[in-house]
Amino acid sequence: YLRGRKMLSLSIFKTLMKVYATCGRYGEACDLYERVLAEGFEPDQVMYGCLVKFAVKCNRYDLSQLLFRKCKSGDIQNYMWLIRAAGQDGNVDRALELLREVEASQQVVPDVAIYNATMDVCVTNGRVEDARNLLEEISRRGAANLITYNTIMKGYCSKGDCGRARNVFREMEAAGLKPDSASFNCLLGAMVSAGNFADAWKLFDEMSRKGVAIDHYTVSIMMKVAKRARNPKDAQRALAVLDQARGVRVCEDDVLFNTVLDALISRHDMARLTKVLDEFSASSVKPSVHTYGLLIKAYSMLKKPTRCWDLWREMVETRSIIPNTITLSCMLDAIVCSRQVDRAVSLFEEFKGRVPPNTVMYATLIKGFASAGEADRAMEMYHQLCADGLQMNLVAFTSLIDAHARVGRMKEARELLKRMEEDGCQPNVITFSAIVKGYCMEGNLDEAFAVFEAMLTRGLTADTVIFNTLLDGCVRHSGFQLADALLAKMEEYSVEPSNFTMSIIVKMWGKRRQLDKALEVVRRNAKDGCRSLDSQVGCCLLSACFLNQAPDRALEAFAEMKRWAAHARPDASTYSTLITGLARKELARNAAEVAFEACEAGALQQPLGDESLQLLFRALQRQGLAEELGEPLAAKLRAAGMHVPGLPMRDGPHGGESHYRRAPAPAAATSTEKAVLSAAVAGSLTGGLRSSNGAAPRTCKAEPQDWMAARRALGAQR
Repeated sequence: YLRGRKMLSLSIFKTLMKVYATCGRYGEACDLYERVLAEGFEPDQVMYGCLVKFAVKCNRYDLSQLLFRKCKSGDIQNYMWLIRAAGQDGNVDRALELLREVEASQQVVPDVAIYNATMDVCVTNGRVEDARNLLEEISRRGAANLITYNTIMKGYCSKGDCGRARNVFREMEAAGLKPDSASFNCLLGAMVSAGNFADAWKLFDEMSRKGVAIDHYTVSIMMKVAKRARNPKDAQRALAVLDQARGVRVCEDDVLFNTVLDALISRHDMARLTKVLDEFSASSVKPSVHTYGLLIKAYSMLKKPTRCWDLWREMVETRSIIPNTITLSCMLDAIVCSRQVDRAVSLFEEFKGRVPPNTVMYATLIKGFASAGEADRAMEMYHQLCADGLQMNLVAFTSLIDAHARVGRMKEARELLKRMEEDGCQPNVITFSAIVKGYCMEGNLDEAFAVFEAMLTRGLTADTVIFNTLLDGCVRHSGFQLADALLAKMEEYSVEPSNFTMSIIVKMWGKRRQLDKALEVVRRNAKDGCRSLDSQVGCCLLSACFLNQAPDRALEAFAEMKRWAAHARPDASTYSTLITGLARKELARNAAEVAFEACEAGALQQPLGDESLQLLFRALQRQGLAEELGEPLAAKLRAAGMHVPGLPMRDGPHGGESHYRRAPAPAAATSTEKAVLSAAVAGSLTGGLRSSNGAAPRTCKAEPQDWMAARRALGAQR
């Protein structure tokens, strides 16, 4: 258009060049050079300088050299771009030559920035000693700055030489320069990569003492510690850095967000994971396909399958993003974990044409059928995997063996173990744990221990999982002497007890009628702030109290649980266990008090169990407390959105996953309505009960639907 009207000018080309550069299209910006010459224009020095920079950015090294020679003045900035271009080309010697040209052409010592650029080229290309020589050269002139020292530190750290990097760090301080977050992060990252967590923590403490703020790089490094640490205390301390980094918005940096999610998932840190996900939900972040996979995995861990489906639909339908193999695998796993393996198979088949299936996906489906006790369907998946030309891996074989062991088909499980080894896939501890579990389930402890010993002879190290499997088998079948020997072995192997280990130990002491020992082991761990305590351990402890006819000690233990760490405090299952035990001991008033407490806003994330509430209301009826406590409690439960025996369940805001939907306050009842409802309450709560002589209770019996029938009848009368 402009050419046709003879309106082209150098300014027009410069403007168009700027447009391309702003859009990151540096190659097209460089292409304008030939068109400028073809139109009879000569670029000015500013345009040549810009073109040199753009040529470097799009890796057109020869063009950058040509354009540089066209410049009439050896501008320092142009030299720096050429030095960077030489670095991209791996030509360190050329970068050093350009630096010497600058020194020769300048009447004064060049700015330190060009030395830093040259040092960066040396470091990036593995020539750290050349960078070190430059550091010494400019240090003698007193020209070195913080970037100079950080650059040479980066070089040593990239080679894993933390000792020399630390020396440079001290030289920096001796030169009167104050290390910044980049200085600390560089050295921290190298120490963590080397697995030297002790020195990393010392440096982190030094960083705190010197008032250097934690940034997103620091958080990312500490998340790597959290994931890789063998010592749980190191992991927890690293995760606590998230709490200290108040100015860091985790969701705004995709790499950091992924690193944080990965660490929290790896460590099963539900509390922090919930907090991070809440921050994500409140943001406007558009996740990448990789991030979607981690988010689905996180919500699955929090038992929120509805949220997993929301994210999946947002990715696939709203944003039209095709999942990659990892994201699809995460979604399949989330569906399987919510016990919907058939739905997982349907999704797998739906995307099979767009996302190439792999062994991980098949292993996930096999695992789902194993959990469902469907060994034959697990084998169908195995045959389909083979038909697709895929190779079984360790996880797939282990899941297949587990599918057969769970249903007592131990002969087939052993045959699969043999086939696994014939295929060149070596079993690991988890594989042997599956076989051990199968023998334990059928009470064959001798064979279970034989498999365990055979595993040890292979040089495999026993872990918490297999010890827990054996320990649970011993306790289930009252093999208490074997259980004692296993606990001693755990200490010998330095195996860290898990929450499941703790729950088994509590069950064991309960069955052995040694309640004091069960309480002692829990209290000792609570005092030490042990992460192996959780609500599951709490439930087991309460059950042990009731088994030993000690409801008063159950109430005492429950009060102590409320002071445990946040992740271990009583949940709906704990409350339900306590209510059930108290109701069965005819302590209906105490049970009602616990139920009232559970109804308090925000107290629980899941509803109380139906069975525990049925037992409670029946106990209240037997003891003549239905009117005094039963009716107010029923109203309280309804207001909390929970299921009252005989009333339909209300859906929660996330498909019954998180907090309950608070039901609207019930309308005030008339005296007639109260009478009818009281009769319905009494009938539904005593239905099916018999007195000690076998006679039916002397109350009217109402079926569960009578609750609603009473309401409908009253509505019709009105």
